[in-house]
Amino acid sequence: MTAQQDKKAFTQWTKSSISYKNYQDFIDKKSERFELSLIDLLYISNFKGGNSTINEPETTIDNKLTKYSKILVEIKDKFSGKDLEHLSDNEINELTILVTSICNLTHKTTLTKIDGFSVSYLSALLNSYFPKLVPILDRRVLINLSLVKLTDIDKYGQIKNIQRFYDPLMKKFAELSKKEQLSIREIDKYLFTTKLILPTD
Repeated sequence: MTAQQDKKAFTQWTKSSISYKNYQDFIDKKSERFELSLIDLLYISNFKGGNSTINEPETTIDNKLTKYSKILVEIKDKFSGKDLEHLSDNEINELTILVTSICNLTHKTTLTKIDGFSVSYLSALLNSYFPKLVPILDRRVLINLSLVKLTDIDKYGQIKNIQRFYDPLMKKFAELSKKEQLSIREIDKYLFTTKLILPTD
């Protein structure tokens, strides 16, 4: 894979990798690996950057996060030790269903929605827990994979209803991993740091 690199995006990816590694180190030191708390969200917020802040009491957040933790455990129980590139089509579909179910917890109409914790932040958390299984749902990656159309992008340059792209994203990453013999993280770096070319139709 070869493409023109975006120097600013490359710098952003490189700096955020420090936060990414810090969070993975934190996960590895947990006594209860899949028990989420406000600290997890703060690590992810630091990794993703931007202006989003967590705007709820810690006790409320902890209660909501038990639902998220339950699905993390389901993913672990079902796919422990497996890589995305080695999953069958049926297994990818099963994984996508679980990923979609945890994404649905962030919807604003649910009681599990946490103010300041969007689905794109959740995808970073999923990738941190399952770096060989779940790619990060990111607008630059989706655009550079040509998975979105111009009508999918709002006036602020964000992708509308971004979680609906998890299915094609998972399948494309599985395909690229097999073809290019690259890890999810390596593919993410290539796509994120490639010069962004917006769709025209």
